[in-house]
Amino acid sequence: MVTPLEDQQVLAGRIVGHWTRGAGGGYNPNRREALEQIRIHATLEEAVQDVGRQEGGSPKTVATCARPYAEAIGFEDLQRMAMKNDDAYMILMGTAWGLAPEVIDGADYVLSSIGNHATYNHLSVRCAAAIILDRLTAATAR
Repeated sequence: MVTPLEDQQVLAGRIVGHWTRGAGGGYNPNRREALEQIRIHATLEEAVQDVGRQEGGSPKTVATCARPYAEAIGFEDLQRMAMKNDDAYMILMGTAWGLAPEVIDGADYVLSSIGNHATYNHLSVRCAAAIILDRLTAATAR
C-alpha cells in the first residue's frame, strides 16, 4: 500500500494492526493471514524496492486504468508472461481518480481496462481488484 500522506499511513497501520495483532486477528485468522502481507510505504519506489527484496529481483510494474491505452496489454498476455518467466509483477491500482499519469507512464506495462463503460467507468478498487485477479488466475485454476 502506498500513500505519501502520513495520516493515511497511520490509519492504515491501525486497521491492519487490528486484524493482525488485535482482536480482529483472533476473530478471523484467515483475514489476519491475508493482512499480514500488507506493507505500507510512502512512495511507489519504496514499495518496488521492498517487493524486489522479497522476490529476489526488481518486479515488473503493471498499471491499471479505466481509460483505454493504445499500448495496453490484455489479461491473457500478462498471464502468459507471468507463467513464462520467474519475474515478479506488481499490479498498481489507484483510488478515486485512479493512478497519477506519471505512474501509468512509468509502469512497465499498462493492463487493458476491465470493460468498455462509455457512459460510466468507475468501479471500487476492491471490485476492480477482484475482477482483475479473477481474470489473471482463471485459466490456472482449471
